[in-house]
Amino acid sequence: MQDRLRICIIAFMFAPFVGGAEVRAEKLARQLMAQGHKVTIVTLRHEKHWLRTETLDGLPIVRVGGLYSRQGILRIGRLGHLPIDLLMFLTLWRLRHRFDVLHSLQLSPLAAVATLVGKWAKKPVVISIPSTGPGKKQQTEDATLMADTLTQTDFLKVAFKDIVVGDIAYLSKSAFGGNAIVKFLRTSEAFYQVLSSRSYPYMIANGFQRAKLVLIPNGVDATKFQPAPELRPDPAQPERAILCVSRLQYPKGIDVLLHAWGRMMHAPAEWRSHLQPKLLIAGEGPLQAQLERIARELSIQDSVEFLGLQRNVIPLLQRVWGFVLPSRWEGMPNALLEAMAVGLPCVATRVSGSEDIVNNGVNGLLVEPEQAEELAQALRRIIEDTDFAQQLSREARATILRDYQLNRIVEQCVALYRSVLGREVELPTMEREEVSK
Repeated sequence: MQDRLRICIIAFMFAPFVGGAEVRAEKLARQLMAQGHKVTIVTLRHEKHWLRTETLDGLPIVRVGGLYSRQGILRIGRLGHLPIDLLMFLTLWRLRHRFDVLHSLQLSPLAAVATLVGKWAKKPVVISIPSTGPGKKQQTEDATLMADTLTQTDFLKVAFKDIVVGDIAYLSKSAFGGNAIVKFLRTSEAFYQVLSSRSYPYMIANGFQRAKLVLIPNGVDATKFQPAPELRPDPAQPERAILCVSRLQYPKGIDVLLHAWGRMMHAPAEWRSHLQPKLLIAGEGPLQAQLERIARELSIQDSVEFLGLQRNVIPLLQRVWGFVLPSRWEGMPNALLEAMAVGLPCVATRVSGSEDIVNNGVNGLLVEPEQAEELAQALRRIIEDTDFAQQLSREARATILRDYQLNRIVEQCVALYRSVLGREVELPTMEREEVSK
């Protein structure tokens, strides 16, 4: 084995939070440790009673605080990040002899702090870009949930704070001095891990240096997320449960999914006379009350179940018929990778990340975002066409085994770390080829 690296991973959120970003941080850290490297997670102490330092199953965690509300919640806003940034700088500077490379998992003020520490401590910095945000035609200001056939629409308004836009746009708007931070990062020596093919032109269009971008997608542990044939629904039985695992936020498009489900369930019932479709939505978020009302207004509440936060989705995935991710925009969705690893026929939207993973009609189905009728047709197809659903299932699992196994993805990250440390002359060949597309 080559020399062991010491990596400091900076994550805006980490356990005990549960979500895509937190899962990605822990997967990366633990796989690096499994490969013999030393990892430290530096994150925020979002609640004052949390421990400043601890070890979770062998993984060292350092939490940085700031100013707290009377309820003990960390203040994070346009000005709230300033004391956080100062304390993060002091923490990273104190720890500088314990790491060889800094890896920030979000483009945020924390990434700028890491870049400054890296510059002064002469340590290379890698920054991940999870999301490209909405396309040019997609509305974010004064956004509303989809109305479609609803006559009562006064409850569909969405607050901007509940809309997670692209990393660069969000940083510019949400942090005091955000534009200056973006400019600093754009001209810095940091390298950028982009997660999808769409992220590459997004970064170039925003002025980031082509030579500093490397495409390395998310990965999934295919030994943990794997099919369980004994748990899968019997095709001879009528039950057809479709699962969506998602935070209940505007970019995830759950409102669009509900309208699609309503269109499907209110269509002439002959096609499903021998079937029992059921939509399961696993997750929590700020839009839950509005989404539950949409389900009631569409009279589909009998076939839709909101499961709330599920900390272990593997048993759910292994027991359902199919999976859907109706996102308005994405980065590189862990939930879709996990569902495909379990061998589910999946329906997703043609957005960043999903369009890289899914080959339409081969290992899943892709539809355009915010198109309820198109989504309804795709869902109906995997529900009623058993042979087609099983074909997609086999190809989905094969895709993960071939291209997205976690150990191979993390090996690409290690190759990037070695490259920026000067221990290899060139960046990994595969990433250069992919990025040039």
